[in-house]
Amino acid sequence: MTAAQKEYGGALYELAAEEKCEDQVLEGLQLTQRLFRENPDYSKLLLQPSIRKEDRLALLDQALGGNVQPYVLNFLKILCERRALSDLDGCVAEFCARLYEARGILPVTAISAVPLTEQQTQALKEKLAQVTGKSILIENKVDEALVGGIKVEYEGKELDGSVAGRFEALRQMLLESW
Repeated sequence: MTAAQKEYGGALYELAAEEKCEDQVLEGLQLTQRLFRENPDYSKLLLQPSIRKEDRLALLDQALGGNVQPYVLNFLKILCERRALSDLDGCVAEFCARLYEARGILPVTAISAVPLTEQQTQALKEKLAQVTGKSILIENKVDEALVGGIKVEYEGKELDGSVAGRFEALRQMLLESW
């Protein structure tokens, strides 16, 4: 994440927190990310130097005006004016990081060979909440290369409970004992 993304995302979070509209702003940011992901030509259009700035801002008004929290629309206009719309994902990541920190939420990625059931997800949330003392937000990613078990990633840490990981730990233990 760049310094600009941290600064912009952090500033938007501070404003939203001060106005107590963090959830609405987050919802608008996520809607915008989805829009740009599903319509990559639209975001390219907004970055075209051959289109006047006023016209690009009007396109944002037409597409999002009334559909997102006004702070989100104004934020996007600032990014558009500065030709920094490509920084949106990093800004949203910083916004989320600040929001989660303020609310004591720990985002966790659980990687498994098959999708986790609701029961497994809940059990993992409870165990991690006990260990970390935070509320847990789990994103489950499927990696069919895992034979079984699960890998959990959070705060730069990786807990490897996969079958391959356990075999590797056993191998290391045997090598150390020789």
